[in-house]
Amino acid sequence: MSLYDEDDDDERAQSLPSSSSHQCLTMSPHVHTFWLLFIWFPCQASAATFKQSPAQIVEESTEVQIKCSHDDSSLAIMLWYQQRKDSLSMTLIGYGYATGQTYEGQFEKEFELTREDTLSGALIIRSANLSHSAVYFCAASTQ
Repeated sequence: MSLYDEDDDDERAQSLPSSSSHQCLTMSPHVHTFWLLFIWFPCQASAATFKQSPAQIVEESTEVQIKCSHDDSSLAIMLWYQQRKDSLSMTLIGYGYATGQTYEGQFEKEFELTREDTLSGALIIRSANLSHSAVYFCAASTQ
């Protein structure tokens, strides 16, 4: 699908300086379909404000608590991610509601997820060691 009518080509070409060239941009069918879906299915986005504990330097074998809170009571699920310094990706540690937590793989042995209520929770590293050196992120979701 062309971004402009081909019938208008002559008029547009006459208005361009003779030394310039122009290109007709064409949308792929996939982009066009996505654009229509976006128009027909709009959604409203809102932003929650998060607060998380500052960076910490800790001694080995100590328990470390990283707190997280947000201001949107509709976000019932809190998720925790780990990003190691040698990786661009984040790994899901676990997630949960105020009533129960779910861990990914080996993380249940090393970490504990707690929730005070829908708006706040914590990630606890049971016994910190060098392998826990990472950036930890909390996030929240409705589902």
